[in-house]
Amino acid sequence: MLPITFEKITVPYGNEELFDWKSRNPKTVPQFALNWNDPGVSNGYGFGEWKAEQHFRQQGFYVINNEFNLLSKHSKFERYNQIIKLMIHEPGLNLFLDAVQRLTSQGYSIENPDLFVYNLHTSFFAEVKKEKDVLREPQLRFMLLARLLLKTESKLVHMSHTDSSISYEIITEKVTLPKMF
Repeated sequence: MLPITFEKITVPYGNEELFDWKSRNPKTVPQFALNWNDPGVSNGYGFGEWKAEQHFRQQGFYVINNEFNLLSKHSKFERYNQIIKLMIHEPGLNLFLDAVQRLTSQGYSIENPDLFVYNLHTSFFAEVKKEKDVLREPQLRFMLLARLLLKTESKLVHMSHTDSSISYEIITEKVTLPKMF
């Protein structure tokens, strides 16, 4: 198991915001989410990612929210993948794709994170978790490969209804990869 250290950002939200999201209140829920016909919206699907996106936009970042796929060579999100390729260490992209293919063929799963966050000076990936959700191995693998091969950091955004202010901490997790890494 390999250690990976990254920043955890805790972002507070109000229970009433989540209730409004689940009930599809147009005063809270953006139009794009109102157009979703997925039953998961009533369970809060997309809420944490939307709140995290708002947090980063308020800091002057641009955010690509679940509309990219760096794990395949062909993607319906190619337009957004191209933006990411401009912002990351592109020479590492082929190494990254080769590593993903090699690892998945060996039975290791890897998942794209929820967000890509960027401005003219920096960029990073972000995985969003609410309350008791935890990072899964496939998400940690992406974070480690992005750091090693794309030279791009990842962050965990923890959405919390019990915290009243934004906080930052550095955490370490462990991820399983074959010895070649």
